[in-house]
Amino acid sequence: MPCYIADFEEILKPASEIEEIKWLEYSNLKVTISPVDKLIFKDLYDNH
Repeated sequence: MPCYIADFEEILKPASEIEEIKWLEYSNLKVTISPVDKLIFKDLYDNH
C-alpha cells in the first residue's frame, strides 16, 4: 500500500462517508485498529 506525504494548510474534518479522523502513530498499536493497519504501521516503522 503506498503512503504519501504532503503539506496541508487547511483543517481536516470528516465529510460524506468519513465518520471520524484520528491521527495514529506506531505507539498507538494497542488502540483498536484493523489488522491491516497494524501491518502497515509495522512495515513503515521497520523500513524507516
